Amino acid sequence: MGEIKTESTSAGRVVNNSKKDIDAIFIEKYGQRWVDYRKKWADASNYILNDFPLFVRFENQFKCNARCTMCVHGHADLRNDYKYEGYLSFQKFQSLVDECDEHKCPSIGVSQTNEPLLDPDIIERLKYLSLKNNIMDIHFNTNASLLDEEMSKKLLDTNITRMNFSIDAFTEQTYKKIRIGLNFNQVIKNIENFINLRNKMNLKLPIVRVSFLLQEKNKHELEDFKNYWVDKADYVAVQRYVPISPFDDERSVAISDSPIAGKQSCSYPFESLFIHGDGLVVPCASHRAKHIAVGNVNNDSIYNIWHNDKMQELRKAHKENLLSSTKLCDTCLFKG
Repeated sequence: MGEIKTESTSAGRVVNNSKKDIDAIFIEKYGQRWVDYRKKWADASNYILNDFPLFVRFENQFKCNARCTMCVHGHADLRNDYKYEGYLSFQKFQSLVDECDEHKCPSIGVSQTNEPLLDPDIIERLKYLSLKNNIMDIHFNTNASLLDEEMSKKLLDTNITRMNFSIDAFTEQTYKKIRIGLNFNQVIKNIENFINLRNKMNLKLPIVRVSFLLQEKNKHELEDFKNYWVDKADYVAVQRYVPISPFDDERSVAISDSPIAGKQSCSYPFESLFIHGDGLVVPCASHRAKHIAVGNVNNDSIYNIWHNDKMQELRKAHKENLLSSTKLCDTCLFKG
């Protein structure tokens, strides 16, 4: 079924492997609007700023049913540092989605450091997103442990465009060492059932991604993982492991090789904002990003936060390579 093509994204931290032309699937649905969106995304990597984020990710609550070794949920001390009380209300979610749609934000995600299938109203939220014409790309990240057939059908009845499954292992033995608390065989069954159900419905969307977070514990399984999934999923994402606690030497040594070599940069401040369940807004996906929070949607708009002094200072630090001033970014980026 063709050769595997690779594409580096996110400043070299992710390498996608696919036998399909993913963009062509989206262009068929959205036409020039999609081309324009991806052009803006490429421009953001060159620190070109848009008037509104290209991607807004919601973490409706801090809750997960797994204790993965590379996540804050897997370490009590880090959970205590990250955790917060609160669940982003449906009414607040609606108003924020309305703002995104008004500003023609092309992409939304509904999960971050959480398992979204634990959100009691996640389907209602996805259906609300599906009503918005300007939001083209809806991301859903899950560990798939709770993805039974009924839930799969409900998800496929929304306008999700990317279904992202985190697996990180090819064998049950390795999976148990990394994704603590989950059942490997059940997860694989759930993912394959979802793909089969989508295909039986003759749907091209959502695109299915399976991800492999490259670590010392699993790097010996990388090629087997890619070869197994590349003909089942639409693409296989290999991600560089950024230590969950960059200030903790014992955890930091767990970092593995980058998927690609060379100096890396970060375009998050020019692309995205991340909204926590208590309203806190952070500028990136780092587990420590709350320590460089840039605002709160309970007392300000997404637009104003995107343009405030904290975001401007962060962008300046990246443009001028003054990352140590941010107290976080220089611990994340691979210098090469």
